[in-house]
Amino acid sequence: MKKKLISMLLVCAMAAGALAGCGGSSGGSSGGGAGAGTEKAADAGNPEGGKDTIKIAVYSDFAGFDPYNSGMDLDKVVYSNIFDCLLRYYDGKYENVLCKDYSISEDGTEYTFNLKEGVKFHNGETLTAGDVVFSMMRAKESSEMSNFTKNIVKAEAVDDLTVKIVLDQPYVPFLTAVASTVCIMNEKAVNEAGDNIRQMPVGTGPYKFKQWDSGSQVVLERFDDYHDALPQIREANYVVLTNPETALTALQTGEIDMTYTIPPIAVQELKDSQDLVLDLNPTMGSGYIVMNLEAPFLSDPNFRMALAYATNREHIVEVGMDGVAKVSSLLWDERTAGYSGKYTTPEFNLDKAKEYLAKTDYNGEEIPFVVGYENYKKIGVVYQEELKQIGVNISVEQLEANTWVSDMKSGNFAMSTIVQTMDPDVDFWSTVFMSSAIGGYNFSRLNEADVDKAFQDGSVCQDPEQRKDIYSVIEKKLYEDTIIIPIYDRVVTCAYNKGVTVDRSYDSGFSTLRDMHWD
Repeated sequence: MKKKLISMLLVCAMAAGALAGCGGSSGGSSGGGAGAGTEKAADAGNPEGGKDTIKIAVYSDFAGFDPYNSGMDLDKVVYSNIFDCLLRYYDGKYENVLCKDYSISEDGTEYTFNLKEGVKFHNGETLTAGDVVFSMMRAKESSEMSNFTKNIVKAEAVDDLTVKIVLDQPYVPFLTAVASTVCIMNEKAVNEAGDNIRQMPVGTGPYKFKQWDSGSQVVLERFDDYHDALPQIREANYVVLTNPETALTALQTGEIDMTYTIPPIAVQELKDSQDLVLDLNPTMGSGYIVMNLEAPFLSDPNFRMALAYATNREHIVEVGMDGVAKVSSLLWDERTAGYSGKYTTPEFNLDKAKEYLAKTDYNGEEIPFVVGYENYKKIGVVYQEELKQIGVNISVEQLEANTWVSDMKSGNFAMSTIVQTMDPDVDFWSTVFMSSAIGGYNFSRLNEADVDKAFQDGSVCQDPEQRKDIYSVIEKKLYEDTIIIPIYDRVVTCAYNKGVTVDRSYDSGFSTLRDMHWD
């Protein structure tokens, strides 16, 4: 392997985002990595204290558990326990999951993975190279994932336990993308489920899908034929509690054991608690205002610039999020490979906002601002008051989560707010800003040839400094044309019973069930 290529792969494969798809963070390296564990724990289901179940409160219902057609954080919180990827990356090290080793060709265009033998899917099928090939090609066909897998020319099963993936050219973040986003699915299970695959996930992960009562709960149970060390938790119940106060009360009374639904005003109380543990986990998640560039008024860059200057980030974070976030005027920063640092979003300035608004045809018309979650609605209401200061009127409406996502993808909206958590490489934002992602997660419906070209050129460039120059074209477009308005870097709050130990927290701010146990 050429040293230069290895170096770039290591730079790109840092800690991952959004639970990184399957079973935690992402990554890769040349050759084999350390396994996550090779001995099954015979007494994993019988901890000393006797408790082997956990109830976890989440702040919204789920959209579904097809990893190739669901990019929402909460969905990943669940399906990261159901599916495995070939590799996992954590704390600067690569862990083999479904493969025992792998190699990369001298020119960086061929990846060969040697699979573990005897790995079982939850339906009893044995993992083969054919399932990996099927998963890779399904990912390639997915509008939400094709930018990660776009360079795949072919994926072939050399034999039952060997997979070769051939690229049309070197793709620097490919190994990271493989480890973090391509969850391995069983071809037979997918074909049998058909359109119901979101409700019938079958993976090789440490937990299998048991039950989903929409709007109420999702139940997972441990897969005792798991190919690696068995986790201690036998059954997990993800309870939908949209009201933070209700979730906190349930935690304090012992109805639940953990919650990601915390009223920010209760943070200090939880810090002082003798019975509960509070984690404040910084993430790679970027919260921003998204605008449909095809919607009335928002197609005008002067109008968008007026909104940018009217955005008081500090006020939104302090009031709309009770201070539980880090104010940011960037979508990605120095933690992200390819970040140039040459451009930034306009800072709050009402006079400038009014100047730009005067250049538009806007005359007080109401612009819909839709959200999919209760916590986003509060941000919208605060933003609504901010924009009134320059005479811009928005209406804030919370939609059912699935409807919201569907409308965003189809362009049936004007404005919204969202958090995107990406692996720390600019290339991963191609799923949000390349024209090929329109209909997927390119909610802005940005269609710019120079942006597409920059993503394409940057993905194959092996010189870190040159990549920064290439990607600066994207940063300039996003910030100087106000394609989006960054507001904050997400902080995930998690509180749990002091009897629970959480061994790992990923750059998404979340943990998987394998990373938890009762003391």
